[in-house]
Amino acid sequence: MARKDFKDLKLYFSNSMISLKEGDYEHAIKGFSNLIDHGIEPQKSVIGLITAYSCLTRYPAALKLYEKNKDIFIDNKPNRNMLVETMTTLLMKETSLLKKNARGSLSAVFMAKRMKAVHEAYLADKDNLLAIILICYWYAVLGARPYETEQMMKDFLHNEYVDDEFRWKLLEKLAITDKELMDDITIAGMFRRIPRYLDHSYINLLLFSHLCGDDFASAREKIEVQRMNGVELSDDVMWNYINSSVENNDIDDLSVNFAKRLFAKGWMDPVIGQVFRYAKNNLNIYNVTNETKALDLFGI
Repeated sequence: MARKDFKDLKLYFSNSMISLKEGDYEHAIKGFSNLIDHGIEPQKSVIGLITAYSCLTRYPAALKLYEKNKDIFIDNKPNRNMLVETMTTLLMKETSLLKKNARGSLSAVFMAKRMKAVHEAYLADKDNLLAIILICYWYAVLGARPYETEQMMKDFLHNEYVDDEFRWKLLEKLAITDKELMDDITIAGMFRRIPRYLDHSYINLLLFSHLCGDDFASAREKIEVQRMNGVELSDDVMWNYINSSVENNDIDDLSVNFAKRLFAKGWMDPVIGQVFRYAKNNLNIYNVTNETKALDLFGI
């Protein structure tokens, strides 16, 4: 192959990925197929082609391609991670097509057959990553849960490469029968950002998980954003923010604000006391006379 042809095909891969992300799946399919035929970025092109087929609900074609190339996913974490990240991100953009095909009078019959084929592929090989992703997708969007898959979907919630919206939609469905999942701080810690579509109670859990991490500055930024969005912060989030600010020797206006709010609710402990004494000595804009008198009264 001529060097110029090679460069053109490398550029063709970029164009195919753009088509995939923009929802032009037929163009992406042609591009990735051509790249695979020429041996250019073959593994990434296989992932792109599987994703394009899946977004179009052409599951038999996706399964066939996955099975033919399953060696590139077995014990290959980068490829597995890329498949999870690409699929879960782009599938959530095509939920309307899935719903349309699943609920149409005629298309529903074909969809049922396709979904059955995926489920059978999973039962035959429970490490089939494509089948796992698609089954989780159906439950997240349609509420359709094939038998012997509930625990698998709970395990998938812990995959760090799952798209945030995909994870939340799947979590919502699974929490219907297992409410404890909503309190699982490990799952909460998997979210890379805090989407606006989450309910306030879960946002508080996410903020709490960030405060449990090592990046206090990042946690502070996320809390400030949610306050501006009108989220009512829980007492646990406010106290843990105060505690983190004391531990990091980084008491600020927000620490004092939270301490005063908790004090008004009857909270008083040495950590909150440290914030009030710091405010008295360093932050003249705050009147903490009543609070410091209470500290003296209770010997804190």
